[in-house]
Amino acid sequence: MSQVTPFTASAVRQFPKVELHCHLDGSLSLPALRQMAAVTGDDLPASDAALRQLVSAPMTTVSLIDYLKRFQVVTDLMQTTRQLEIAGYDMVRTAAADGLIYLETRFAPSLFTDRGLTLAQGIQGVLTGLHRGTADFGVPVNAIICAMRDQPNAESASVFRTAAEFADQGVVGFDFAGDEAHHPTSDLTSAIQAGLATGLPCTLHAGEAGPAQNVADALTLGAQRIGHGVHMSQHPAVIAQAKAAHATIETCLTSNLQTKAVAGYADFPLSEFLSAGLAVTINTDDRTVSQTDLTTEIMALHTHYGLDWSLLTQLTRNAINGAFIPADQKAALWRQVQATQV
Repeated sequence: MSQVTPFTASAVRQFPKVELHCHLDGSLSLPALRQMAAVTGDDLPASDAALRQLVSAPMTTVSLIDYLKRFQVVTDLMQTTRQLEIAGYDMVRTAAADGLIYLETRFAPSLFTDRGLTLAQGIQGVLTGLHRGTADFGVPVNAIICAMRDQPNAESASVFRTAAEFADQGVVGFDFAGDEAHHPTSDLTSAIQAGLATGLPCTLHAGEAGPAQNVADALTLGAQRIGHGVHMSQHPAVIAQAKAAHATIETCLTSNLQTKAVAGYADFPLSEFLSAGLAVTINTDDRTVSQTDLTTEIMALHTHYGLDWSLLTQLTRNAINGAFIPADQKAALWRQVQATQV
């Protein structure tokens, strides 16, 4: 490709992309879900259209809580190591089809324990699938382990300590997912501190369904990345804090529109954050729930905000810099991007 390469979906799909914010249970393909259901004999709708409607959120979704309802049918299928291996493998397969050269997927292993799996077995099951997928498709995919915001802090701390046991096997960080509106960052302090004590870095959902103060608190506690963060908009002190902390901002356009984190395209603070010098990145959040992929997200940003090849390259560099991987691996990813002439 050259400088005159048209900014088309096919060209963007070929561009070497990096994603940091992608929930495993919100991103599984319909064939994978059917394969997982077959393991335990669970029933799913016969038609793909009906299944898609069950696991995807429409633009008329009214809130994050409404959006999260789509996950239950999926996590019900993530209760055996075989199902989790299928899920991990599928995540790498779809990343490869989307033209990614690196992905960090995140999941909450406490959701996989309803039928007797331990936290460690849940993490190991996914990692086995991820590693097999990387071997087959050539895309490195690491894992970020989430606790749920409505869990007691002691349970969340246990999740993070278990996650750290896999730090040499593909677990690269930790996070909190779930209901931000009713569980602010300040309520999670002791668990976040326990997570950081393991040596794992922290990315934290903040400023999505809660106020800018949640972002400020996350940064103060030591989060290196902020999931979403859109409610920092029009809060210059918090934006300045994020910039001073060199925090990576994991923006997710489509899901923010669906959950009403932003009211519409005009309210998505991409330009504001870029002008402030924040390290913005592009992410899908939930590929299946939001019926999107990274190529689709990039094309939407191109249509609504004028994203071009130069800015895409910059945002990809931001994602590489923010990835929870060693410097030599970041350098190798950046060389792949530089080798692509657009």
